[in-house]
Amino acid sequence: MDNNVNSRPAAMAGGEKKLTRKERIINKVRLHLSMSVREIFEKMEEDETRPRSMAYFDNILAKFMHEGKGVIKARAGQKVIGTYCVFVPEEIIYAAGGYPVRLCAGSHDSAEVGEDFLPDVACPMVKSEMGFAAMPILEFYQQCDMVALPASCHWKLKMGEMLEPFDDVHMLDVPRVKEAERARVYWLDEVKRFQARVEKITGKRIRRKQLREAIGMIQRAQREVHRFQELRKHSPAVVLGRDALEVLNAYFYDEAEPWTGALSELNDELEARIEQGIHVAPPRATRIMLTGSPMVFPNWKVPFIIEDLGGIIVADEFCTSQRYLSDMVSVDEGTMGDMLHAIADRYVLPCACPTFSNTIERRDRIARLVDDYQVEGVIYHVLKGCHPFDIELKIIENLLQEKGVPMLKIETDYSPEDVEQLRTRIEAFQETLSGRR
Repeated sequence: MDNNVNSRPAAMAGGEKKLTRKERIINKVRLHLSMSVREIFEKMEEDETRPRSMAYFDNILAKFMHEGKGVIKARAGQKVIGTYCVFVPEEIIYAAGGYPVRLCAGSHDSAEVGEDFLPDVACPMVKSEMGFAAMPILEFYQQCDMVALPASCHWKLKMGEMLEPFDDVHMLDVPRVKEAERARVYWLDEVKRFQARVEKITGKRIRRKQLREAIGMIQRAQREVHRFQELRKHSPAVVLGRDALEVLNAYFYDEAEPWTGALSELNDELEARIEQGIHVAPPRATRIMLTGSPMVFPNWKVPFIIEDLGGIIVADEFCTSQRYLSDMVSVDEGTMGDMLHAIADRYVLPCACPTFSNTIERRDRIARLVDDYQVEGVIYHVLKGCHPFDIELKIIENLLQEKGVPMLKIETDYSPEDVEQLRTRIEAFQETLSGRR
């Protein structure tokens, strides 16, 4: 399939050129995506309680209405490295002068395009990613000089092969039994192999100073994220859960430094709001936590339903949001070897992804979030075809039962067809939570 199709019809002497089937599909997906994003922002504009500092993050994601043009701001000559999972060490990309952009996708329409490559039962996120990769729908997918794809699940493992006709693909083999010393050694080798590939793409050798500066830049972003998450603990809530999701999703496309500055401004505004007694939800709003399969813009139907019904999402345990920048690189010495060891450890050892053989970190994290954020109920979100999270559901359900916290499982995909069914179930769940008081 040709990556360089111009989706706009060209004028000809005898009239307009007839569109090919591929061009019609591209135009359809762009139009539907634009409409979906526009609808999200129209809803958010109706909310007069939103912090003014959310405008920075709005501006990034609103560009999805316009084919993603200008979403990423890579400088002339700067290499763009697309990443498909949380396991890609972006410190290495920054240290080599590259621009990382995370390509996790949440579009129903691009998922339909992805079904040309994957079975119906495949994970909708992977189908959506394949749709965007295979056709020039969003500009920044075509701007990538290389894409890094960790084999974090079976869908991602096979996706690498399917992406090869469209992208320069670098696979990262994530160890499954991460506690074993041999796994740490193997993963460190994978990180070094990734470093060599990034250096080749960018034409720049990573030096100790650049790597140290990149680690520090990401750590500054993480400190502001930690500050933001502390502010989310406040009752009554000072920021909606869907806005919190937007903040972290916007990080996918922005450079770390300006994004950190924007989050610092938002944090300052939220602190001032607490002092002034300004909040976005009533004190009696049910406090909900989300966990399970990650949610990616613009597939925010579940967060909108929860908060439209009067609940408030105070925390989540997604690798696309609250968990994304939670764990820092811990460097003991400033040598290249020590920093690479620390980076490798940071991306695997504390990770709570259910693709690992032992996920005690995930259970501990969920238990801690329930306590710290005064969570009254948990909604466990499972994307159809996302087997690791589905398999682990019983473990989390048993944990929450021991803590006396109700849980609702919802299984869905990116289609809007089940919105009313979800609304009915979520409304009943929130009424049950209110009744428990």
